[in-house]
Amino acid sequence: MLAPASASIPSVNASATPAQLRRFFYAAYCDTPTPFRLLGALRPYVCPFDKLLQFVRDGAEVLDVGCGAGSFLTLLAATKKIRRGVGCDVMAAPLQSARAAAARLGAQGILSFEHVGSVAEAPEGPFDIVAMVDVLHHVPPGNRSDVFSAAAKRVRPGGIFLYKDMTARPGGRRLAHNIDDYIFTREWVEQVPEGAVETWAGDHRLALVHDEFIPRLIYGHELRVFQRPEH
Repeated sequence: MLAPASASIPSVNASATPAQLRRFFYAAYCDTPTPFRLLGALRPYVCPFDKLLQFVRDGAEVLDVGCGAGSFLTLLAATKKIRRGVGCDVMAAPLQSARAAAARLGAQGILSFEHVGSVAEAPEGPFDIVAMVDVLHHVPPGNRSDVFSAAAKRVRPGGIFLYKDMTARPGGRRLAHNIDDYIFTREWVEQVPEGAVETWAGDHRLALVHDEFIPRLIYGHELRVFQRPEH
C-alpha cells in the first residue's frame, strides 16, 4: 500500500499528458540538483512513458534495469499499477534521488533501488516485467548481448521484457540523439543495430509481441515488447 504522498505532488494516472507528467516529476524530485531536476521534468516530452505504461499489467512486480533516478518506477507507483518495483543501476548517485522521490511519494514499501556492479548482480526475481529503457546504447557493443541476457533471465514464465532505446535508423532523429547524449554525457554513443535485440531475445525464448517506432519532437524511439511462454 502507498503511504500518503506529499500534498505538493500532483496526482497522475496512466493517461497523463506530458505536461501533467512534467509537473509530477518536478514536484517528486524537488531535492534533486536543479539541472537534473529540470531535465527529468522535461523528459516526458521526449521519452514515451505513455507507451511503456500500456504494457505493464496491474499488480505486477517490476525490475527496472539501469533505472537511473527511478522515473519509470516512481511513475508506476504513483499510477498504482504495480505491487512492487525494484530498480538497479551501476551509478550510485542517481539512486539517491530515486529513493528520495519514492519516500516523498510514500512508496517506500513498494519501491527499492539497488546499486550493482553489473546486471548480473541484480535481484534474480523472477519478475512479471523486466524493463530496460535507454540503457543499451550506453553499454560497449561487445558487452550488450551479455547485459541483455542477464536481464532476460529475470523474466518469469508468461512475463514481459519491455525494451526501449534510441533509434538506429539513419537520419536526423538518430543524429539528434547522438548530439543530445554528447552534450550531457560527453559520450558519442553507438546505437544498437536494428534486429540485434530480437536475435538476443530469441536466444532466451522471448517472443516479440509488439514493435513500434515512436517519433517524439526531433527524436525517434524503438519500442520492443517480448513475452516469455507460460511453459
